[in-house]
Amino acid sequence: MKKMMMALVLCLMSISVAFAKGEKQVVVFDVDLHCQGCVTKIEKNIAFEKGVKDLQCDLKEHTVKVVFLSDKTDIKTLQTAFAKLGKTAIVNKDLTAKAQQAATKKK
Repeated sequence: MKKMMMALVLCLMSISVAFAKGEKQVVVFDVDLHCQGCVTKIEKNIAFEKGVKDLQCDLKEHTVKVVFLSDKTDIKTLQTAFAKLGKTAIVNKDLTAKAQQAATKKK
């Protein structure tokens, strides 16, 4: 009986660890977007990077806002993913700070 209870406790602990999520982070990149094709390329690739929860491209402003889980990816990894698409992604510190503030207010 004790072994069964111990196994149950270990099973529940492993499930809770598996479902634990990292903190949501927001970053806004300045990206060299030239056309709707660039936007589509980013939406079809970056949105499916591990840890990315939301992605919004703004062709007019040449920005991409990414919401991601900090335990799954980071800014450097996202920039590498952009580079694989032939795009330069530079963190826009002002817009990132505003986006993070807005995300905090929503909580």
